Amino acid sequence: MRAMKDEKIEQVGYHYGFYAAIHFDYEVVHVKLSFQQELELGDEPIRLDMVIIKRSRRGAFKDPIGRFIKRHNILEYKSPRKSLNIDDFYKVQGYACIYKSLGKAVNVIPIEELTVSIFCHMYPRKMFADLKRVGFTIEEVHKGIYYATGPLCVPTQIVVISRLPEGEYEEFKILAPNAKTADVLRFFEKASKSPSEHVNAILRISMAANKELYQKLEEEGPMKDVFKSIFHKELEKERAEGRADIISRMLAGGMTPQQVANLIALPLSEVLALRGEV
Repeated sequence: MRAMKDEKIEQVGYHYGFYAAIHFDYEVVHVKLSFQQELELGDEPIRLDMVIIKRSRRGAFKDPIGRFIKRHNILEYKSPRKSLNIDDFYKVQGYACIYKSLGKAVNVIPIEELTVSIFCHMYPRKMFADLKRVGFTIEEVHKGIYYATGPLCVPTQIVVISRLPEGEYEEFKILAPNAKTADVLRFFEKASKSPSEHVNAILRISMAANKELYQKLEEEGPMKDVFKSIFHKELEKERAEGRADIISRMLAGGMTPQQVANLIALPLSEVLALRGEV
């Protein structure tokens, strides 16, 4: 029963919510960054979850996760139901080394300008113990953010999303099942002030993983206005497409545009526009 539930959770598409959350956090400086999702490495079926490349050496991020970012940055994301282990850690290290080796010229990607960030929801207690056993140092530099230093090629930070402080990075926290109402409400507040086109993607994943929570919020009245404001463009598009389908069938049945306009209480100009004549 548990396995079936986990499979359904995976079908939600957490990675797409994660991609959207990264964009939401850092697209405000899009002039400095380029985002590449599921980047294929060479001819083999090896893909990185995400690569962030700083287009300019100038400027730096001040937030706890972003301050780790250098010129080239490999991001790996573990879905909420999956734990992070030492093989995952070394796999991403290997991917980063392959990425470095595929530059268009020798050493065009200097190792000192490359980082790895691994995001997970579950605290990787065993992985940290395994890394320490082979000589790594794990330092918590911010609540929920750990730097791994030791016998490795690429500087690495591990972000344990469930341990991030209250009031930070809700866009990542609400992707998981059992999201907290406070985190969802805080994200709504941030989203209502953000022009980001990725808000809807984050909410769709969060809503699919937390159906009961969102149903409760929507039933509480004030949240209805929030949903409408966030999904306004999509709702309008769906309504327009629905009206267009109805109008097409009426016209196909022999009704005139004016008759259709009168029947569904729309201006004639709107009927003609939906028909494609205006």
